[in-house]
Amino acid sequence: MKTIDDVREAFAVLPERVTAAQIAEATGRKHINNWTPDPTFPGEVARSGRTIYRDRDAVLKWYAAQSFSRADRSGPRNLAAQVLAARPARVLMDFGELAELLHLTRRAVYKYAERYPAGEVADPFPPTDYDGKTSWSQVRAWLLRHNDPIPQPDEHGTRVWAEVRAWLMKHAADGAEPRADGTVYLDELGLTVGQRDVIERARIARASGIGVPSEWLAEAIHLEEPGQAEWLAELLDLEDAGRAALRVQDTPVPQEPRRMRPTALARELGLKASTIKYFARTYTPGTSEDPFPEKDSSSAYDVAEAREWLIRNRKLPVDQSPPAGA
Repeated sequence: MKTIDDVREAFAVLPERVTAAQIAEATGRKHINNWTPDPTFPGEVARSGRTIYRDRDAVLKWYAAQSFSRADRSGPRNLAAQVLAARPARVLMDFGELAELLHLTRRAVYKYAERYPAGEVADPFPPTDYDGKTSWSQVRAWLLRHNDPIPQPDEHGTRVWAEVRAWLMKHAADGAEPRADGTVYLDELGLTVGQRDVIERARIARASGIGVPSEWLAEAIHLEEPGQAEWLAELLDLEDAGRAALRVQDTPVPQEPRRMRPTALARELGLKASTIKYFARTYTPGTSEDPFPEKDSSSAYDVAEAREWLIRNRKLPVDQSPPAGA
């Protein structure tokens, strides 16, 4: 990461209107995707085709005001507030992107993974995939409960369900409201950050011996479509088996196809959920020689199959690359 003096020097030779690529290069980043959702980040002043131009001086002023640009930047402070305020564009992020999003050093994020490894602690830091990326919604949930542990048992060794329930549902409503662009952020499982937070807390509660029925949980977080309660039960059973089983292995193993329900799939492919549902209803085995891929028992579709079908049937540009975080 460049120092603020290095950044000022780089900006000094840029034109008055700068592109995202120029901003990223001048600040020593790969991209600025985590900055653009911030309402205080300078907006568009001009456009040429798909290229957006921003005011150079406004961008530099914004950058200099951020905590991560300070030379005396230290470890995490008021981290919960930063986590709650974060509005990432990506679903999966590497440690560098997480550090940038949360205004931390990359080393600070690595420290969490080192101090709370899977298989050695009861609530390990979320695992990474083969690309070194981890789920933002999992990291968010972990950081929020890290200093907000499950209510302790009373003198008789039992926990009060009302207290546990309040703890489980503390952040349930997070992320349910649409963003400024009208979209709702959904994670790799098609869940809001609030729904994922409840599920992750339920996992901790179950590991502590507290019965959290999947049927109650599904209703509490509004997973009420056919098959969703069963899908949630399977997810919890997998996580109950131990987070060590979810860690990246030393050697690659065959990966299950990525599957998403209509809303998450639509977001992944840059479409509307109603469009996905329309294709599924219209292009069926009984009406089309090339039917839309079938959904499974949890109403989820194979992402790769859906993308290939859309391209094959000219419903999606052939040169469209997978969205960031895919």
